Amino acid sequence: MTQASAPVWQARFLRPQHALADCAIMQWQGSGFADTPAADARCHLYLAAQAEAGSKHIAQAAFAVFGPPVAIACADWACERLQGRTIERARSLTSRDFEQALGLAPAERYAALLVLDALEAALTDWGA
Repeated sequence: MTQASAPVWQARFLRPQHALADCAIMQWQGSGFADTPAADARCHLYLAAQAEAGSKHIAQAAFAVFGPPVAIACADWACERLQGRTIERARSLTSRDFEQALGLAPAERYAALLVLDALEAALTDWGA
């Protein structure tokens, strides 16, 4: 596969910016887990809050994914998009947003759904 024909998500997989390091010292207020047994993919999503003007915002998001490269790319993109968002805006992310931003093929859509499930679990854990 040439670089010109590589999927959009491949560059994000090769250089993820929001992967959780083993030594990350941060108080995560919410964490969520989801898995996709058919694709053998697992996603942990972590959220840190910041209160501003009476509303909570996501100050930082990080992930840990075991699975195909497309799942890693989706988690990284989601963490980037979540930073600074309110809970309502975080919940408004859809699989279509992932498809458009990362150029996901129909067979890769499961990765977006995996991350969205982990996000919902993290928001629930956070009490949102």
